[in-house]
Amino acid sequence: MSPDHEPEEPPGRRPRTRRDTLVLAGKTAGALITFAVTVGAFWIALVDRTPGPTIDEWRLKADNTCQRDFGDMQTSLHSAMLQMAQVVRGMPPAGTRSPELASVVTSMDEVASAFRAMSADFAEIPVPEGYDRRDIDGLLRDTRNFASTFTTIATFLVNHQVGQSTPLQIQATVRAMRALQSTTMPSWVAGARRLGLTECLAIMGTSTMGPATPTPASFTVGQQALVDHIDSRVLTGCVPAFAEENAKVIAAVNCAAVRPGPARNPLVMRFIDAKALKAWVAGLSKGLGSHGCARGDSSGPWNHEGTAAGTLVCKPGANGSYLAAWTFDGEDVAVVAEAGDRRTIWTWWKDNAYLLTP
Repeated sequence: MSPDHEPEEPPGRRPRTRRDTLVLAGKTAGALITFAVTVGAFWIALVDRTPGPTIDEWRLKADNTCQRDFGDMQTSLHSAMLQMAQVVRGMPPAGTRSPELASVVTSMDEVASAFRAMSADFAEIPVPEGYDRRDIDGLLRDTRNFASTFTTIATFLVNHQVGQSTPLQIQATVRAMRALQSTTMPSWVAGARRLGLTECLAIMGTSTMGPATPTPASFTVGQQALVDHIDSRVLTGCVPAFAEENAKVIAAVNCAAVRPGPARNPLVMRFIDAKALKAWVAGLSKGLGSHGCARGDSSGPWNHEGTAAGTLVCKPGANGSYLAAWTFDGEDVAVVAEAGDRRTIWTWWKDNAYLLTP
């Protein structure tokens, strides 16, 4: 290292002047003032903020919603359902325009629109913070289901009048009507009671106290159409057979035999199409030969006045009974009747098999 080059050293700090001290103090004071103002504003906002909605306020707004959305309707909910039931019982043939049916369609559309409006209005009412929403959410769900069910019914009735209803649409309508009576309406009423919606319950025609008035059993559209096709001189006193209905069977009824023979009420079923009926008969006929029911267990064709009608199956039934099952292929209908022995059911069948009216 050459003697004329000294090691470098960091420059020393400049002494703080009075001006620097004053500037620093001013900045510190400004920061403290800003912090104090922020805390003060937050505290004032916290103390003076408007309290959130209460469940009583929600209940009042919900009752007002029911009054507003249903107050202008020309037809009450129960009147609309009564009109529907009356028309279904006297349903005209497909493709027939009916003023009565058109009036019911108008009522169904009006009720559906009211429930859609109610669902939207319910959803806009603020719910109290921390409140258990299960009853409110259930009411919203059931209200939407009301709207969709009445729309489904109205659409089917319109298509029926112009001859464009399909078996799938009939099945969907039957399911919707069944769900409305057995699930949607009882659930809606129960939820409205728990929430204390007295005005909404009054609109539904339901008391705010005690259980909902049970709805008497009634036929679905498909069941009524099937009953109207059954000869009352052979079978009578038909009642719905919901347990027998499924994706393949769109309508089923149990009816009492007018003439003695069957040990239990015969079952009449309408299938969704010919393919479903054929598959059902094939399963019932498995392992049987075509010997003729007069001779014993058998599966084979049967005729009415020389015209092929369908398939007749005779075989042992459940619990020691003997059954006869026969189809009307052109109608996608099947009948099952049972007696204590083969001779009894065979004798009855010969005189009563052709039990559908034109």
